[in-house]
Amino acid sequence: MRKYTILAVLFFFSMNLFAQNQIEKNKNYLYQENENYIKKYSILPTKHWSYLIKLNTRTGQIWQIKLNHKNTDQFEIPLTNLPLVEKQNEVDNRFKLFPADNQNFLLLDQINGKIWQVTWHINIEKNKISVINNTSLIEKQNISENRFTLNPTIDSRYFLILDKINGKLWQLNWSAKREKSEFSPIR
Repeated sequence: MRKYTILAVLFFFSMNLFAQNQIEKNKNYLYQENENYIKKYSILPTKHWSYLIKLNTRTGQIWQIKLNHKNTDQFEIPLTNLPLVEKQNEVDNRFKLFPADNQNFLLLDQINGKIWQVTWHINIEKNKISVINNTSLIEKQNISENRFTLNPTIDSRYFLILDKINGKLWQLNWSAKREKSEFSPIR
């Protein structure tokens, strides 16, 4: 009888541990799901404490936001007035902003690999967005996939663009002066 009691207790504890392990796995899975959750808007900090950048991840439209602890002189103004894709090609998380030097961000279309340089400024007349790579890096778009990612290197002037589907790489030699930026495949 004592053997059966000990076996029953051990069985009970092992089931309890197994259930706890499954709960932990589910918690981690939920965290990963939430981390990659589809979202239409995202906000990124700038290097200036009172300015933020808001991105519509479906269209690529960007706004500059100014905060003030006294609730005066606050605003939200567009950096881009027009969407960068047609309505039928809008997908959540299509566009992603990556910080670069100073008052610049790089905007990546994660579906086709196109890249823009976004410059924000305290003087709003100096805000601009310019194309770095306006050519799709793939022949046929598959809207359901965010296949490209922009990876910074140790040197803040260089970025690698990775096609997560086929492993192809491109190098972006970034410059604050758009005309000096270079974009080329790595062979």
